[in-house]
Amino acid sequence: MLGEVQAVHRDWRRRMRQGQAAVQDSYNQLVAESRLIRHFETVYVPGLLQTADYARRILTEMVELHNLDIADVDAAVAARMQRQHLLYDTSKRFEFLLAEPVLRWLLCPPDVMRGQLDRLQTVAGVPNIRFGILPLGVQLATTPQNSFQMYDDVAIVETFVGETTHRDDEAAAYAKAIERLWDEAVTGDDARRLIVRAAQELHN
Repeated sequence: MLGEVQAVHRDWRRRMRQGQAAVQDSYNQLVAESRLIRHFETVYVPGLLQTADYARRILTEMVELHNLDIADVDAAVAARMQRQHLLYDTSKRFEFLLAEPVLRWLLCPPDVMRGQLDRLQTVAGVPNIRFGILPLGVQLATTPQNSFQMYDDVAIVETFVGETTHRDDEAAAYAKAIERLWDEAVTGDDARRLIVRAAQELHN
């Protein structure tokens, strides 16, 4: 049975025992070593696309949520921002598919969210980035059950309690799922219109 295990689970409390900056550094290395990076998100803007203010809000919540002993939020934000320069490495390809509620969840003050939505528009036209939104109100052939990330042939799923890394057949199932989800996605100007509408409907 142990030989057939394809998933490794790590809880956040232990994963962050040295602080969140160390976790961010590990993701920096993961992106640096990967050629194809794919994200499907139902809640958060992907870290690679976050503004510093949005990232600070998310990483600050993690300290209390997981009762962390080390509150290195500023260092974690800096590490996450450092990762973003890899977006312009043309030897890599990035795919970001966001469910439309990601544009609507108000996890931060409206002015921070407005800046975050502006940031999304700037990456939509980068040549090595595929960016799309899974819109509300359309019939879906594939249910968007949970967020996940893929780094080449490895899938990572984050939950309230930890992260699980999947390989082999399980990772292939996630790759198949994201391709099916892309079938209902909008891209280009249609995606930009959804971002603009979300920004316009923010309350001050």
